[in-house]
Amino acid sequence: MSLVIENVEKIYKIVSTQTVIHALNGIDISLPTGKTLGIVGESGCGKSTLARLVTGLEAPNKGSITWNGSSVHDVNKGSFSTKKSVVQLVFQDPYSSLNPRQRIGDAITEIVSVHKLVAKNLIQTRTSELLTLVGLADDLKNRYPHQLSGGQRQRVSIARALAAEPNLLVLDEPVSALDVSVRAEVMNLLIDLREKLGLTYIFISHDLAMIRYISDLVAVMYLGKIVEFGNWEQVINNPKHPYTQALIRAMPDHTIIGNPESLAKTLQGEVPDPVNLPTGCAFHLRCVKATPACASTPQTLFEITPQHRVACMEAKI
Repeated sequence: MSLVIENVEKIYKIVSTQTVIHALNGIDISLPTGKTLGIVGESGCGKSTLARLVTGLEAPNKGSITWNGSSVHDVNKGSFSTKKSVVQLVFQDPYSSLNPRQRIGDAITEIVSVHKLVAKNLIQTRTSELLTLVGLADDLKNRYPHQLSGGQRQRVSIARALAAEPNLLVLDEPVSALDVSVRAEVMNLLIDLREKLGLTYIFISHDLAMIRYISDLVAVMYLGKIVEFGNWEQVINNPKHPYTQALIRAMPDHTIIGNPESLAKTLQGEVPDPVNLPTGCAFHLRCVKATPACASTPQTLFEITPQHRVACMEAKI
């Protein structure tokens, strides 16, 4: 059983200008149950769009997304309130994702009640259990979000996601809005919860160090496509795509990962306009290794070693 994403495409139409934005262009991923997939890439590459599709908040224009054999988009809305939602999303900003006028205990109780996961007389007990599970004191349930620290608010968001008893958590940059001193605590909490509850994660981040810390598999995205995919030892320690190499080179201390001499130089320029996608390889306009053929030949993922795929003709040589 696993998460299977097959040939997924997502476009957005801007009615006022009659233009089309290509947010995702042929995404293929297979994530085994109990593993963590780290997704990394620049802003605008499609990471959060993919998160919304996996959680069923939006539907793809093409392709399919299945979790344990069932489509995440085949939801019977008439009976949704009586079902457990097996895929949940934890947002980047815990303050804006919580209702400022709702006590945190009520925010969690509401989820348990709507999905009818326990008897009515046990709802408050279940709320207390979830707060304890994420490392929060029970007496905090009567506070409002503004009365908590950023780390505490993110723990509440995690508890609220767990209240639906999911199998798969999509974590969209869950620690990027937190103080550096708090990030490690939340990351360790996520790892403990994964082991304790048998969860599967999709962890989205700009921070390669965080990706390396928590992920079993890594997908590097650029302009709506996956350009490199594999286990983290191969992708992070032995990157083959020039874009992955440039991301590692841009880290404050890239010498802790991989071979510095083999890494491409730091990226120049900006991500191309998704309204007018470049021909051939989408990365060729910024690639230090680009050849004339890169401008005319689209690149697809191919296997260079077991469980390590890359979309780059130079990597074939």
